[in-house]
Amino acid sequence: MSNEPSGKPRSIEITVDIDTTLEEAWKALATGEGIARWFAPHAAVEPGDHGSVSIGWDPQQMWSNPITVWEPLRRLQTVSETPAPDGRIVKIAIDYFLEAREGGVRVRLVHSGFDDSDSWDNYIDGLEAGWGFFMFNLKHALERHRDLDRVQLSARFRTTEAAAQEYPVFGRDGLQVVPPASGLRAGDRCSLTLGNEAVDATVALRHPPRTMAFVVPVWNDALLFVEREGLENPHHLGVWLSLYSVDDTTARRLRSGLETLQAALSVP
Repeated sequence: MSNEPSGKPRSIEITVDIDTTLEEAWKALATGEGIARWFAPHAAVEPGDHGSVSIGWDPQQMWSNPITVWEPLRRLQTVSETPAPDGRIVKIAIDYFLEAREGGVRVRLVHSGFDDSDSWDNYIDGLEAGWGFFMFNLKHALERHRDLDRVQLSARFRTTEAAAQEYPVFGRDGLQVVPPASGLRAGDRCSLTLGNEAVDATVALRHPPRTMAFVVPVWNDALLFVEREGLENPHHLGVWLSLYSVDDTTARRLRSGLETLQAALSVP
């Protein structure tokens, strides 16, 4: 692929079929309360044409994009102005298309506005890894945790591990996974230890070397997501735990485990 764009557009497209109603799927995509259950934990929506969607992982660092298409129960689009790798400012759109189907709703995500120059390759690969998880989480939240608010716990730290090492969070001082995480694929079962607590888990998905996610049944089908925030050296790595209707004692224990992990793996 050439460094010079030909003008041919590129996009990311992911489709999930969800056992839910159009009304519930729309609420998950088009309300702050719904978004916070599967995407950014802090969210607000000013509904309607010329409204906006605001999201953040920190309530002090929110960002907002205008709504450019608002068709309730059918389509939602936001558009942002984003710096391209070559320094240009381009308009990038995120579309959600909803379609009622037998047994539920089909949700199709289209993230578009990229040209075909290879300068976008790394950026797009990161987006595909992230969207793969979030669309899984959308389906998981609507099917397994309908109408339940989410508590998100996290550990985020700087790493100097080279990108060739898939997931530096796993190991003696981090999340211990048996069999080793590097050999696991989506659907495989494993044992996962956070803090001093070993639990059975199932690999939900993986996009090496960027992301990997697990479903943990004993924590009420919690989702544990491991994410590289880039492949350069150094970069940051995050561990995000989505809890739904878990008792306070368990939540405090898991929070402590993540804090211990962060302290053990952080580098200056």
